[in-house]
Amino acid sequence: MDVSLVRPALWSRAVLIFGGEQKAARWLRTRLSELDDRTPEEALDADANTEAVDAILDRIEYGVFR
Repeated sequence: MDVSLVRPALWSRAVLIFGGEQKAARWLRTRLSELDDRTPEEALDADANTEAVDAILDRIEYGVFR
């Protein structure tokens, strides 16, 4: 899935938060325990909503890493 095409708002936000497309793409392909060991990309493919991925981006943006 090309997140930049399928979910352009989420992609733009990730690029802004991570400071570049390469870093955002790397994060989207990183397995996260918060997503039951799935990547954000896999979670977006499997789930119709983006709430879990958005919530993680919120925490990263505001410096809350658990």
